[in-house]
Amino acid sequence: MKKHRDQEHPSVFVPCINPPTTGQCTPVVIRTNFSGVPNGFRPSSDPHGFIAQMWIGRRNNRQKEVVNQPANVTSLSLSDETIKLGCAPGTRPAEGEVCNESTMINVSTTAVDPENDVLTYNYTVSAGRIVGSGANVQWDLSGVPPGTYTITAGVDDGCGICGQTQTKTVTIEPCRCVQVCPACPTISVTGPAGVTSPGRTMTFTANISGGDGLSINWSVNGGTIIAGQGTRSIVVQTSNADAGRTITATVELSGFDPNCGDCPRTASETAPVAPEPEPILVDDFGRLSNDDIRARLDIFFADLANNPQDQGYIINYGTSREIAARERLITNHINFRRFDRSRITMISGGASDTGQPRTKLYRVPPGARNPNP
Repeated sequence: MKKHRDQEHPSVFVPCINPPTTGQCTPVVIRTNFSGVPNGFRPSSDPHGFIAQMWIGRRNNRQKEVVNQPANVTSLSLSDETIKLGCAPGTRPAEGEVCNESTMINVSTTAVDPENDVLTYNYTVSAGRIVGSGANVQWDLSGVPPGTYTITAGVDDGCGICGQTQTKTVTIEPCRCVQVCPACPTISVTGPAGVTSPGRTMTFTANISGGDGLSINWSVNGGTIIAGQGTRSIVVQTSNADAGRTITATVELSGFDPNCGDCPRTASETAPVAPEPEPILVDDFGRLSNDDIRARLDIFFADLANNPQDQGYIINYGTSREIAARERLITNHINFRRFDRSRITMISGGASDTGQPRTKLYRVPPGARNPNP
């Protein structure tokens, strides 16, 4: 029997039976079954014997060292690259200007890893703070002053930030704002009803809706402002010089914001002044008994009481003696009735054209000239 080298396994020799003349042989496989000690082996009773173990076979190629391939950030996108800060209270964006209502920027990151490792996203910002984690976060820039700021995104696959990062820039700038203009106020003026007698006062009132914080100034083309300048209502004192004409009161508002355009600033009202009043002859009598004279004086006193702004004016005519007698009678009756003596003026008119004593009783309204004798 010859041994033959296995062509598929050159290191294994198998027996060859009846080798052909060609030098080749047919391999024969011998199989045996056993239990316990293999055939041909004897158990040893010597505890100091030898034992050997060996393996025969082909070794596979050693696995090459695995080199980590880093993960890369391929894109970094921001919802805004420019933030225009909102306007301060009392202002609004200028025409055509768009201001940001929020300083929060949405950040979206795309990264790839050839080995599909679990990735940890890392963000570095020069101002503000990052809200959230992962590929989609928010960049909070609230309270950050105007300027230019950066954000850099990287990913960690276990070796740190080893791969490519991406950086973006955001600019914060103030918004162009203008003053918020309130609605223009409405202005009108009302004056006294009817006609005002010379010497009397008249009141003018400004009716203003809105315009809080504005200053008020009045002017008149006649009379004199005696109360209320700088307020919404004034009192104007007239005189005889204003008789028969009209007085115009004008209110003007000031303190408007110059950036708020033109608003109505003035309003006026005109009120008439009556012509100069004339003294009113209440009674005219000649020689009468003392009781009749006292009765006429009572009527005169009542007329003056009904017109408290008017003055009484008495002219006595006749001889000096007759005039003196009339004046004593009138004075005594004024005192008897306790009438206000300061409201009555009594003068001498000289000789009577009728040759007998005569008395004229006048009521003089404010502004009227005293009657001539």
